[in-house]
Amino acid sequence: MIEIFDRNRRRVAIAENAHAVSETQKINSVGYFYFSLPLGDPKNEYCKPFYYVRHDGGELYRIMPDSTTAEETGRISYQCEHVLATLIDNVLFGYHVVGNLGVYTADVIRYILDHQLVKNWVLHECDFQNQYEYGWEQESLLSALFSVTTPLSNPMIVTDTSVYPWRLSLKRLDTTGHPEMYIRRRHNMRQFSRNRDPQNIVTRLYPLGYGEGVNQLGIAGVNNGVPYLQSPKEITDKYGIIERVWVDRRYEDAASLKAAAEVMLAELQEPLVSYSVGFQELETSEFDKAAIGKRLRIVYPEINESTDTYITEITRRFDDVKQSSLTVANRETSIAASVADMADRQRIESTYAQGATQIYGQALQANSDKDSGAVMDFFIPEEMRIVNKVLVKVRLAKFRSYSKSTDAAEAKTVTSDTKDEDTRSSSSGGKATTSTSAGGGVYTSTSYEGERAITSTAVILSAENIWPTEAAMYGAAKHNHAISEGAKLAIYGGKDANGNVIADGYETFAESGAHSHGEHDHTINIPGHDHEVEIDDHTHRVTIPAHTHEITIPGHSHKVVVPAHGHTITPGIYEFGNPQNFALYINGAKKADYSGRNAEVDITDFLTTDKNMIPRGQWLTLEVRPDDLAYISIDLIVQGFIQSRGDRTV
Repeated sequence: MIEIFDRNRRRVAIAENAHAVSETQKINSVGYFYFSLPLGDPKNEYCKPFYYVRHDGGELYRIMPDSTTAEETGRISYQCEHVLATLIDNVLFGYHVVGNLGVYTADVIRYILDHQLVKNWVLHECDFQNQYEYGWEQESLLSALFSVTTPLSNPMIVTDTSVYPWRLSLKRLDTTGHPEMYIRRRHNMRQFSRNRDPQNIVTRLYPLGYGEGVNQLGIAGVNNGVPYLQSPKEITDKYGIIERVWVDRRYEDAASLKAAAEVMLAELQEPLVSYSVGFQELETSEFDKAAIGKRLRIVYPEINESTDTYITEITRRFDDVKQSSLTVANRETSIAASVADMADRQRIESTYAQGATQIYGQALQANSDKDSGAVMDFFIPEEMRIVNKVLVKVRLAKFRSYSKSTDAAEAKTVTSDTKDEDTRSSSSGGKATTSTSAGGGVYTSTSYEGERAITSTAVILSAENIWPTEAAMYGAAKHNHAISEGAKLAIYGGKDANGNVIADGYETFAESGAHSHGEHDHTINIPGHDHEVEIDDHTHRVTIPAHTHEITIPGHSHKVVVPAHGHTITPGIYEFGNPQNFALYINGAKKADYSGRNAEVDITDFLTTDKNMIPRGQWLTLEVRPDDLAYISIDLIVQGFIQSRGDRTV
């Protein structure tokens, strides 16, 4: 059943009388659908250009006006293209660069799809995470989409038009898995042929991208200085060295150009082996249904043929299923052919804007000395894609002055100052000096005229002071006041008339037995008395050590008034200094020293960063510093490749 839809995807008719129905699908290409209607069929009215058709719930196609033909047999034949071709209707106008670090394959595809005027397609799945850079100029969206797959290994574009917006996925072909379909004689194989084509074998490939002549983009900078890619030894031993040059001016990034060339070489280093198989598609199981990219095993025991491969093209003839055919190959498809198949429709503009090698220069003359050199600021524009050479010619002469003096008519005050403090010191060797002397004598230092009573309070002795064996017996403390038994104790007898203590004798201490002391006080009376100190004759000596004295003079200024006066001007050219050498600085950093008054220097390497790039679109500084007063002449010459791109023409 063929359903017909208008441009808004509303079903308007069913073509019951359609015949000669067939479908061709190719990997990574636009598929086609064909059918015919009787000349007098009223459904021809609905088969308008850009209307859509769908066969038995399959993929969606749109009717193209230039494929409608009336035949003598009384029928009208229609050719329809897969709705993926709607991406031809919109273009990337101007110049577009997308990708590189941090921008992945999915981001690039979304960038392309975002330029649809009508958002028919959205990205569903993407199996690749590469960060290649892509450049397009005046390209259709479909051409740009197909170019995304060029540097990838085993890509396959998959579509789903059963939903809207239609879904687009970029899947990775399974080239090593188990077969998902068998084609074998006496089962579903009707015809078999094999074609091996060695004519396009390449074992050494020279990739070239954007630019022209010596400035055309190559891969040497990202390939260890080698401008080509070469097949492994086992391949070159088999086929020898077969060289080809591959040019695709869309590539403006060397890494992306190399990646695409690697895929190209891997495809071309072995002969293309293709199989054409006539088959009858059985409806018994999904295992017997063909699909683009499906793993396939061809079994033909009579010619000892058994090959695992995958389907790259399907042609179905629905009126006669026995006439259906498959094309399988040892690789998905030719990269060059995959783009060329749609060349008439995909390319709005086949010529990319290039450019030309240009030379421009600038000059500077200036007086300088060893501390202040001659400084030249220069600018490399963004449009200069490649810098071939930056050449500097330096010439030194004596410093030039054009007069000896100038006039001054006004008085002025000249001020000299010092901003820093100045410290001055004096020193002495030091000595010992007797400073004072005293004759000595007796001195009353303190006196106390009255008595003073000091009282201490006693407490009842606790049970811890009794002898343990007698505690219960006496109920009191047996204690000796820390005096051993038999100790001789002095007896106080008072004082005599002179105040001397009278000792009457002594008693022998004996243990008193159990007893106790109740709570009581002790009072001590201190009578009035004096304290006397006697100081002997003596002297005091003071020693002064060696030392310095420091005086700090703060920052200050002096003013001198210069009265009004005049100087006579003496015109002329006067030379000073004798320069013999100079140093070269780039962006403030010293790069090299040169002897002599003349030099021609290639500063390209001095400007190059660690990424082998020279900054564009910003000021760069060149400075020449002489070893003496000098008059310096600098000539700068830049040779590079300028793009023929810009925002406007004047």
